[in-house]
Amino acid sequence: MRQTKKNQTVKKSRAPNKSRWWFWPAIPLLLLPVIAGSAFIVYDSWHSHIERGQFGISDTYLGENLAHSLDLKLAAKALYPSSPLSVSRDLGLVDGLRDQVFKYQVKDDNLTEYGLMVSPAAPPPAGGYPTIILLHGYINPGRYKTATAYLAESEFYARQGFLVVKPDLRGQGLSINDGFADSAYYSMSYNTDILSLISALRQTSYVDKSDINLWGHSMGAYLALRAAVLSKDVKNVILLSGPVDSLEEMYVTYTPPSDESNPYALATRNEVFAKYGTPADNRAFWYDASPINFLSNIKGSVQIHVGLKDSVVPPTFSADLNDALNKTRVKHQYYTYPGGNHSLGAQRPDVYARSLQLLESKSSSS
Repeated sequence: MRQTKKNQTVKKSRAPNKSRWWFWPAIPLLLLPVIAGSAFIVYDSWHSHIERGQFGISDTYLGENLAHSLDLKLAAKALYPSSPLSVSRDLGLVDGLRDQVFKYQVKDDNLTEYGLMVSPAAPPPAGGYPTIILLHGYINPGRYKTATAYLAESEFYARQGFLVVKPDLRGQGLSINDGFADSAYYSMSYNTDILSLISALRQTSYVDKSDINLWGHSMGAYLALRAAVLSKDVKNVILLSGPVDSLEEMYVTYTPPSDESNPYALATRNEVFAKYGTPADNRAFWYDASPINFLSNIKGSVQIHVGLKDSVVPPTFSADLNDALNKTRVKHQYYTYPGGNHSLGAQRPDVYARSLQLLESKSSSS
């Protein structure tokens, strides 16, 4: 009798529990929320790293046009489409030079922008005019005048046979109603303007496509350096009194007047810092945004002019750029002027003579 009960007990314990047959197939379904949650955490962390400049990628917004990215590795891949320059208004011959208002397309941002073009009275040579894009320093956008700002510089080079185009960057001059005057350092807006202008010049019949040069003073010098890093079409870049150091160094030691005095630029600066952190906080991102770290991309030659009594932009920025260029194969020249201030007004004869020697050299590009 006891044996029978024992056998029955054993038999009962080995019988399958039919009430739990559903458990094992349901495990994946039960784990699905956990897996999905973990995947989201991993993706969010990865995406955050991308946006903050890690893994070599740091586009400003997901899906954004590359031309808007502060990451110069990405911005260099953009195309910056435009169309040939066209004359908006012919101002006639002035002192033997032809002054014209030109316009061109910044197709990335659906803008039409303007500027002053000064050319020799003589027809262009067979291969087209050698061309200088003259980039002005910061002038309050409400006071910037197309016809007079940097006119003396434009006329000087035009008398030497150059076509000089001085763009009114977005939000100022004749481009006052096209876009907003933005931060030169913490936005790519102005460089999108400049690189679109280079694209336009390459499609213009009277321009020598092999001889497009950049000349920039102060804020314009920074824009010229960044454009030279991004464009393979720049033959020479001439920099006067430039804030041309790394963005980290500039952030720590210098507040550009163009950002401090321009409410729109200041708002852009604050928005970018809120998004990525400051250059002191997020070094990886701002390293990729600083043209001084990509000098080997420059195809042409660089010439630096700086006054050692400059009280607007620290002369050490130009010295740091020269030191960085010394570590590359980029051809460059570095001129200091002990008595020179920010405008280098008294030193212009030397600046003009030295820049012309470079511009007219047949072997200036690397």
